[in-house]
Amino acid sequence: MIILNLALDGVYGFENFNINFSYPKKIVNSIIENEHLKGRERFRYKKAVILMGANATGKTSLGKALLRIFNYMTSGNPAPLFEMVSGKKGTFCIDFVNGDYRLQRLSAEIYPNENDVVIHYFTAAIDIMDSYEKCVAKLKDSTKEATRTVTSLKKVIGEVRYRFAYPEIEKSLKLSGTNRKILLKTLRAVIGTLDPTLQNISLAKDLKDTFIIRRGGTEIIIQEGKLLNRDVLSSGTVEGIDIAIFLAAMIARAGSFYYCDEHFSYIQSDIEKRIFGIMLDHIGENEQMIFTTHNTDMLDLNLPKHSYIFLRRERESKGYEVSAIPASEVLKRNTDSLRNAVENDVFGSLPQDTLLNELLSDSC
Repeated sequence: MIILNLALDGVYGFENFNINFSYPKKIVNSIIENEHLKGRERFRYKKAVILMGANATGKTSLGKALLRIFNYMTSGNPAPLFEMVSGKKGTFCIDFVNGDYRLQRLSAEIYPNENDVVIHYFTAAIDIMDSYEKCVAKLKDSTKEATRTVTSLKKVIGEVRYRFAYPEIEKSLKLSGTNRKILLKTLRAVIGTLDPTLQNISLAKDLKDTFIIRRGGTEIIIQEGKLLNRDVLSSGTVEGIDIAIFLAAMIARAGSFYYCDEHFSYIQSDIEKRIFGIMLDHIGENEQMIFTTHNTDMLDLNLPKHSYIFLRRERESKGYEVSAIPASEVLKRNTDSLRNAVENDVFGSLPQDTLLNELLSDSC
């Protein structure tokens, strides 16, 4: 699954929101290889995106919106879509490629009070010389085909394979023989790095799909990819286990689209950068990852500027609106410093802390 563009309106607080994941010009000597659809070198997409912004700018909400849209694609059940909309109506429009040479567009008008979803579906063949922009101009309405029966939409879209890293919704990793070895190796590497006292990790003999982490006389259980007794571990180690499961899923090719949302809040910056680099190495052809973070040290990675997108929340006449600002649209020259731009709030993505001035000693 590759996302090229997403528009949201009236969904999770997003109003007139649009975020684009294509890029127009090939990057020479990029650290990220093959940022294009396999066999279609002009059909370029951002393979790895670092999404940054202040609190309450929508990084987590964006991932949850995508998750519910994907759930709808796979199940046809509109209930998850209703949960995204707080008013009378919400809309989304998503352009994507899913395992073949078709650009697909799914748009929906969501009416939660009426339990109704009106969808529109468009497709276009991706020819060998096509870019994303060229394909958009070729999109043709295929709504009748997609809505002919209850299962028609799922059939025309194809299997949607995705993985989201949220502790409250983490899907377990299906543990085939190979996946058990991958997860065991990943757990030992990640957890052993974060807490050297937890290097004794083994596969349980008597419990199905269960790993046991031993520390002295304490046993920490991971069953079917989920940590059962979180309370005996530090916040950083708990995060590390979730990260290890997510990373193991990437290595095992359990999905083709990955969304990792701020899973490193309690983990050292250098470790976050190192693990992100490993994730980057395991993004395969025709795959994509969005990685959200507050860690400004991630700005120092040797990535193309188009890999960074900043979310900015601004006050409008009717409230607040969130916009997505790609770094490459602001910083045009190779010599432009991404870190300097962020520190000088060029993207308008830093938190506004003026209210804290009221707590200064001479103001109290």
